[in-house]
Amino acid sequence: MNRTLHRVLTTFAGSCLLATQLTCTPLLDACTETDSTLAFFSQGDCIFTNATYFRGHEWLTFLANEDVPRDDRFSSGDIDAIIEGNRRVDFPKELLVHLNSSIPDYLNALIDHHDRKDNQAIHFLLDERNRTPEAAENAYQLLIDLTDRAVTDFNTRPLRSLTHMVQDSFSHAHSSRESDNADAPWCVRKVKAYIERAPGFDTPDIEFHGTDDDSVGHVSTEDSIYRTGRDCADPQGKSQVKNCLSEEAKRAQEATTAYLVAVRTSVRQAPREPIARRAFVEKEVRAFIASHLHLCEGAN
Repeated sequence: MNRTLHRVLTTFAGSCLLATQLTCTPLLDACTETDSTLAFFSQGDCIFTNATYFRGHEWLTFLANEDVPRDDRFSSGDIDAIIEGNRRVDFPKELLVHLNSSIPDYLNALIDHHDRKDNQAIHFLLDERNRTPEAAENAYQLLIDLTDRAVTDFNTRPLRSLTHMVQDSFSHAHSSRESDNADAPWCVRKVKAYIERAPGFDTPDIEFHGTDDDSVGHVSTEDSIYRTGRDCADPQGKSQVKNCLSEEAKRAQEATTAYLVAVRTSVRQAPREPIARRAFVEKEVRAFIASHLHLCEGAN
């Protein structure tokens, strides 16, 4: 079955398809106020996403900020803006207008959004033609651009999708990492694909985001931040979430903390002059990349 058609049909079938991870929610109640301690959801865009499974980016960003040294830690308002910006990478507010027509129209608009070539880098994914080294460099450049933009307008721009790509890069649905590589711990061996490959570029060694058996829309069970086990099927609250994080998620949280420190350093210390500021930001981000987003030797 065509991958896009499969995503349309399985997504429309409802949020209960990932039964091992999701809490099923009646459609009429899908956008009522969540009882989460943290206000991770905005009214109107929680169709099919009102479950702990979908809060990975939010939790990792929140927990990572708590590990930032106190003097560098972002305020609750700033971290809420970053969390909201991260959510908008997957669920842009501009697409909510499609809910005025129907839920299927909204879901199809989301699928079209995630299938765009220029949206792959922010998820640390291949486009329809490139391979791991090119895809990684595209992601690096985008991270530098996003950071520079955030540093420039930090006090005036409310939404900042800053940590999304960093966290996606640790998801097994997005990349393969070598956690036991002694020379380059947790280096990236392979960046995976989500959109269909162009003719002639779908070689046998290309791996895809999830499979037709475990994927709903842009979400795969491999994207979960939680380790397997019945005790972690639906963790509630900060302590349970922290106890249930997988090893990949723990590394993503550590990397997010390091990245937030780099952003804070740039906000405080980068020169105001654009060229000098850009050079400062790029130096900080490249140092972060060398430690947390680096490729394994021979990655292709």
